Amino acid sequence: MKRPGQEALVVLCALLASGCIGPTGDLGSLRPGLFVKASGRPDAPGFAVSKIESEARADSDKREKVEVTAPVTDARDPWVSALGRSFRLDDETEYQDLDKRPTAPFLPAAGDWVRLKLRDKGEGHRVRAMRRYRARDRFKVIGELYGVDLDRRTVEVGGLELALAKGVQIDLSGPDSADDPLALFLADDQKTVPLGLVVSDSLRLGGQVSGEYEYDDEFDLDGTNDRDRSKTSLGSRVDALLSLADDGSYALAEVSFGRRDRSRQNGATTYNEKLEVTRAFAALRFGEHFQLLLGRQDFDEGREWVYDEVLDGVRGVAMFDRVRFDLAYAEGRDVLAETNVEQDWGMALLKVGYAVRDDWYVTGYGLQRFDETPTDMEPRYFGVQSHAEPRFGLGHWLEFATVRGDAAGRAIRGHAYDLGLRYTLDVPGRPTFAIGHAFASGRSITDSKIGYRQSGFQDNTGKLGGVTSVRFYGELLDPELANLSVTTLSFAVRPIPFGSVQLMYHRYRQDVASPVLVDTSLRAAPNGLSTDLGHEIDLVLAYRVARRLTVEFVAGRFEPGDAFSGQTAANLIVLTTRYSF
Repeated sequence: MKRPGQEALVVLCALLASGCIGPTGDLGSLRPGLFVKASGRPDAPGFAVSKIESEARADSDKREKVEVTAPVTDARDPWVSALGRSFRLDDETEYQDLDKRPTAPFLPAAGDWVRLKLRDKGEGHRVRAMRRYRARDRFKVIGELYGVDLDRRTVEVGGLELALAKGVQIDLSGPDSADDPLALFLADDQKTVPLGLVVSDSLRLGGQVSGEYEYDDEFDLDGTNDRDRSKTSLGSRVDALLSLADDGSYALAEVSFGRRDRSRQNGATTYNEKLEVTRAFAALRFGEHFQLLLGRQDFDEGREWVYDEVLDGVRGVAMFDRVRFDLAYAEGRDVLAETNVEQDWGMALLKVGYAVRDDWYVTGYGLQRFDETPTDMEPRYFGVQSHAEPRFGLGHWLEFATVRGDAAGRAIRGHAYDLGLRYTLDVPGRPTFAIGHAFASGRSITDSKIGYRQSGFQDNTGKLGGVTSVRFYGELLDPELANLSVTTLSFAVRPIPFGSVQLMYHRYRQDVASPVLVDTSLRAAPNGLSTDLGHEIDLVLAYRVARRLTVEFVAGRFEPGDAFSGQTAANLIVLTTRYSF
């Protein structure tokens, strides 16, 4: 059952955003414990730092670790010098070439650029890894801020003392953690807004304009019936990021507006307009380990198999070394929002995650959905996830969940999994191959129980080697994983900078033959006589530059199987452009 409290959460967020402004644009805003990136020009006298920014902190970013990207001034075994200081090499130092491949030990020449991963040993820094690097126009030092000396105009990052240039820029508006909602927001292809308009030391603005054209051909799988349709969408968003105090706390607000027109073959053209507050939340830091998030915020995770939705809620996060705890309660958007399917739903969440290594994360969770609609579907999930996403080589994903609960007097009982492998070659174009299989148990429509259903908050999207996200279960069919198995083959390549070509094949079968296919884009239902739903081929072309310009072209074709009486193939074409600022 739903719980009250949405209005209070949105109002509380607004009060926090209006009343807790703290300075972030001068040296006085720098405090020990912040995780920062200090950068400057390599030809500046004394390698003076001209800009300091907050940096997303991963679980492995310990206080004693620091990363330096800079030109080498001298290298004599066992020392390498950069930024006016020397760092010690030893037998445990790892060496990499330009493409991050392991290589034999080497000594760079003066003027060569390197990336050094260092560990502060108290009496000097040891080089954990040295990688050859392409020349840049700025050096950078990433690590924990130890302290600031205003009289001497120096900062100490990761145990390295750095001089400050006159007029140094301070920008502490970024996220404090890689799992922070702001970091996830900025990393998402569709959501991201770079917030490039600086109004004051504490306030940044940004926005996005977007356009999309979609053509749906034979989605009823009946070539004798003219029911094709097209959709044209225009939208805009305006975002504001407000820094709160100087501890990494912030508030984010977003207003969206737009219009979508639908034209039906031999039918009328309809449209709907949107104006709503799509985000409004405060993220408050309490020391090094705790964060509290209040308001309309993104609930996002991994492959978005469990949830990816903007909801009104409260969430507490605790981070200790490589372990992370999330405890949350949320409800669908109801205040200052357009009508949405989630507005009568809610969820309670407990999640525990562990970073096996920097690119491999394992999570266990429990989720309860609440529902006050006539369907009264209130499933309860227990699941585990494992995601390994190295830049090159072999990666994997694994999702497994069981569900119990009730829906309008019928018990919900089932399980589901989604597992796959991805391999990226370390060659030009970064070709990526992936294979996956997903399954959700089903039940006959005459059964007294209901089989597995996803939470309703899921999105089932993510990257598989391209520069933009794709729908894991098909761009056209796009079903909920319920009474269904999907086998997927994918190939992606990046033939040009910032651009990718991706080809995907999906094969669909029902677990139990049923006339119901849950939450699909098709306007045709299975006949309930066969489990063979058919197959789909998708082509995704994408071009994306620096979180600003995105152009995507999607073409999909679904060939129905014996489970459909109509045997005409369905086709999809979508062209999307987005510009963010």
